[in-house]
Amino acid sequence: MGLKSALLKHADSIIGPLLCASLKRAQRKVEYRTLEALGEGPILVIRPGGIGDAIMLLPMLKALQQHCPTRELDILCESRNAEIFSLAIPEANVYSYDKSPFKALHLLKKRKYAAVIDSEQFHNLSGVMTAITRAPMRVGYKINTNRLGLYTHLVSYDLDGAEDAQFGRLLNAALNREIDLPAKYKLLAPLFSQRSTTALQKRILIHVGGSVEAKRWPIENYAELCKKLKAEFGNAELVLLGGKEDTASANKLCKICNEICLTNKCGKLSLREVAEEIANADLLIGPDSGIAHLATAVGSPVVVMFGPSDSRKWGPSEGCGIVVQQSLPCQPCSIFGCIKPCDSCECITKLEVAKVFAAAQMLLK
Repeated sequence: MGLKSALLKHADSIIGPLLCASLKRAQRKVEYRTLEALGEGPILVIRPGGIGDAIMLLPMLKALQQHCPTRELDILCESRNAEIFSLAIPEANVYSYDKSPFKALHLLKKRKYAAVIDSEQFHNLSGVMTAITRAPMRVGYKINTNRLGLYTHLVSYDLDGAEDAQFGRLLNAALNREIDLPAKYKLLAPLFSQRSTTALQKRILIHVGGSVEAKRWPIENYAELCKKLKAEFGNAELVLLGGKEDTASANKLCKICNEICLTNKCGKLSLREVAEEIANADLLIGPDSGIAHLATAVGSPVVVMFGPSDSRKWGPSEGCGIVVQQSLPCQPCSIFGCIKPCDSCECITKLEVAKVFAAAQMLLK
């Protein structure tokens, strides 16, 4: 996790409850029952978190546009996922509260929103941002008791349910009826040219690392996997992907596999360029991460290694990828982005190379 995100979480836990308590007294009661019945004004959707959260939210945003085509849509998010929203929802106005906090505060106080949908599951500050707007409709989850007085519409959250479906519940509450969400699989595919299925050389992408330390597979395992892939698919092109935080891991892997030609693109590509790389690949292999979710969105096959997080909530769509994980009694232990402290992280560190390779073989052949 980046320093900026860690600081935001720290601030949320310390001052968030105090701000929630101070704002509860000033909130107006609900005035309207459905989104369609509201008067004029734009809709604001708040989405903290990373790229994976942003991609999981896209089906709900697409459905919101479909059901409210005449309303202007604003998205308030962290800067790390702003590019996803700008790419997928070009009609929306995307603002980053961590990049321009004073601009975001001015937006919340002056914009006169008809409705605010807060997609953050637990943390306090998104509820504070929602309350500041004084919008007549404010939709959020009823998990964190600090935030209960800040919303006009409270929504239940299923800890075991797929995350995109949980975001859909927020829109259901706003519309006062259940709607069908578009599939997240291939949601971004029209934006990118796809690799020809007749290409003779296999192109395999490997995401080394990930923003969460507890989800990272050991570099030695990646090295063994690369050697197996080269032995099985001799002319395959192996490309390493990742952000700047993954550069050291990628360099270490290249050093271990100096007899294998690895193309290292870690930290060198924009998010759109990463998506283009994935769209033109035969397979992506990596941990549960934003890049794995991106593969699902552009429609490329993916092998995802799950450790502490829940594959039922965050796994690829059925038919477009394979989840590889162990069956430990303590797994999964990640809830709302918080992972239980662990001395060994065996759920990911002991995940066998043979299992990952077998999944890759299945999708490549």
